Amino acid sequence: MELVDKLNNKRQSLNKTAERQEKVAGEYRQSVHTWIMNSKGEFLIQKRSPNKKNFPNMWSQTGGAVDAGETTLQAALRECKEELGISFDPANVEFMLSFKRKYDFVDVWLIKQDIDISDIVLQEEEVSDVKWATESEIRELMKTGKLAKSIDLYFDMFIELITYPY
Repeated sequence: MELVDKLNNKRQSLNKTAERQEKVAGEYRQSVHTWIMNSKGEFLIQKRSPNKKNFPNMWSQTGGAVDAGETTLQAALRECKEELGISFDPANVEFMLSFKRKYDFVDVWLIKQDIDISDIVLQEEEVSDVKWATESEIRELMKTGKLAKSIDLYFDMFIELITYPY
């Protein structure tokens, strides 16, 4: 049983935990989307297992629910370790943006690090494949319906935040 902290619509703690799947109007949990980018500007994307309830066999970023008592940064690092078998230095992780959905708040994180795909150990219940993809390849997956739909909500802003010169 996976427990998550419950929040109100202002992202304040309701001082309660619940099972991850529990959905109650007006209560939210936290989730993370973690993007890994190499020095060539490519993103490590993963194909979701055919057994996944949401977006089976679709390409996506690494991510998942934030466990009770965990920060979103801790969850981002944990999900990478669980799903890909890779540990990252928190110094290489950058918060990018956050958005609200019907039952959760999603924090989007970016990890800038080169990884050899042969070092990845897939969590087969969650992930069936991984590959490096360019922004244009990700947009093509989006256009052809092969990318998890939740990414459509923020991908343009995410790319702008990475590339915009401040």
